[in-house]
Amino acid sequence: MKNKQTSYALFAGIILGAVASMSFYPSLLHAQEGSTSGAAPAKRNLAMSPTDKAAYFSHGDMETVWKELEATQTNNHRILGGQNHVVYIRIVKPGSPPIVHTAGADVWVVEAGSAVAVTGGTLVNPKPAVGKDPNSIFGDTVGTSIEGGTEQLMTAGDILFVPPGVPHNFEKMKGFRAYLIRFDAK
Repeated sequence: MKNKQTSYALFAGIILGAVASMSFYPSLLHAQEGSTSGAAPAKRNLAMSPTDKAAYFSHGDMETVWKELEATQTNNHRILGGQNHVVYIRIVKPGSPPIVHTAGADVWVVEAGSAVAVTGGTLVNPKPAVGKDPNSIFGDTVGTSIEGGTEQLMTAGDILFVPPGVPHNFEKMKGFRAYLIRFDAK
């Protein structure tokens, strides 16, 4: 178990270092995924992570994406991903259901605003996620609430790591913006 935890921490550290200098390609602005409507995402060309070079995203491009998400009331923008990972810009909206990933671990890096993270406990009324990416390898289950979870105020610069199997959600959002890095941890 200790080796698995060390692997999580090492991977999260590498990803966080990369995210600290990230923004996003302008050409990815229209590769949005997810919405507040809960509708299934349309099939589209989503950027795959490069395997032969580093990817750089400017701060200015990132700001453009944040503004577009806010203007269109879209909560999720996939930046890039691969067979076992994905990087998103996330604006969590009130009413977003709590979730558990059976295989995915989340690293949340708060960019702006605040929210109360609710983690752990038991997912109430669990059911398979509908309208999620049909190609997801992370095994998403959503619920109506979390019973017995721990609350933690999150503000700009804070980082939250959520391992597979741990229910999580955000409440009391005030201008909350975050980077979300999800990777296969099983």
